[in-house]
Amino acid sequence: MTSWKINLKVDQNLIPLMEEILYGLDPEAFPTLSDFEISGGGTIRLLEAFFTHKPDLPMLRQRLLAILPDFDMTKADLGLSVVAERDWVSESQKLLKPVDAKPFFIYGSHDSDKIPHDRISLLVEAGQAFGTGQHETTHGCLLAIGELSQEFKQELKGANRPKTALDLGCGSGLLALAMSRLWPITIVASDIDPIAVQTTIQNAEANQIAVVSLGSGKAGLAALTSDGFQDTDLGTAGPYDVIVANILAKPLQEMAPDITANLSMGGSLILSGLLGTQEAAVCAAYANEGMELIRRYVRGEWHSLMLRQKQ
Repeated sequence: MTSWKINLKVDQNLIPLMEEILYGLDPEAFPTLSDFEISGGGTIRLLEAFFTHKPDLPMLRQRLLAILPDFDMTKADLGLSVVAERDWVSESQKLLKPVDAKPFFIYGSHDSDKIPHDRISLLVEAGQAFGTGQHETTHGCLLAIGELSQEFKQELKGANRPKTALDLGCGSGLLALAMSRLWPITIVASDIDPIAVQTTIQNAEANQIAVVSLGSGKAGLAALTSDGFQDTDLGTAGPYDVIVANILAKPLQEMAPDITANLSMGGSLILSGLLGTQEAAVCAAYANEGMELIRRYVRGEWHSLMLRQKQ
């Protein structure tokens, strides 16, 4: 859709008045306004107003002069321009750089020519749900999943892969997709947000990962909307040998009894979405449920944790 932009330079003290005048140009569709500092301009700022309909520039001039008869139009550098149509989704995707979290490589379609031959690649575009691999919490979980896979290959608990796995609070489903690439089992992905669940399904299809029904026993990804374990189907599909929960510190603490109750004996738990300052409180909540910290993954101020039952 074509849009128009009015720009003018104005003293910062006049910005509230200017905003009122600009809003009055199109009472049915208010413009989007932004103002910017001008290098060396002192108190003068650049005000930009974006309209969905072509604004009446002569009317703006008249109103400015009626309210501010001494307003200098020349210094204001008042102008109107058409804003070219752009695919803003594509533009935002180009800003997302690939994520290399060994053994995974997360990329957008604009970076499909950069996939290393020695990584497990996953295509995830910018979307409506959290989880493109860019955030430190997601990155830490990917590293933990990769290391856990190596442990299973070394016959962790006598098995070369888990029998069941859950991505709790899946967002875009990236962590469920990563587990699906490693283990030919049913990977369950759940989220309280139905948009996140739908995004997870779309991402699975984009990566040629089968979308399967919960309880089918087939290899692939089963996604459902659930507030924690309130959906009984989520609990029925367990207990899980691996649970990954990348949410926030407070919900992680509150859900500790439910999460550990749905973890199989000897199962592995990966928690994230917590700051380093919150680690002690989260670990304490899980210690009360018989869990102990095995290792942590630190990315900036964010921590991801791997826990198991105390021996």
